[in-house]
Amino acid sequence: ARSGYEIINEIGVEAIRNKSVQQTQRLIELADEAGFPVRSVRDPNQRGGVVVLDVPNGKEVTQELARREVLVDYRPQAGIRIAPHFYTTDEELEHTIAEIRLITAGN
Repeated sequence: ARSGYEIINEIGVEAIRNKSVQQTQRLIELADEAGFPVRSVRDPNQRGGVVVLDVPNGKEVTQELARREVLVDYRPQAGIRIAPHFYTTDEELEHTIAEIRLITAGN
């Protein structure tokens, strides 16, 4: 656990939170563009570091995402849970939504 604390202290809690807000906002924008309902709070002051999307056949989509090495989580009666971390790139967010779009389109 000590290594984790060292990394957080090096980066800074404020910088981690700022990036989290920016990336969860980007995920919401990408989901809106793709037409996926967002089940997370949209207000960044009330939102944590997770975005939940209500995607048709979410459990199966999540399984296919895992096969494609895209790591997300499925929660019954909620949807697909995407939780970027401070080391997640914007390109990875875009890739995740693009893959969900492909899978839901049957590709």
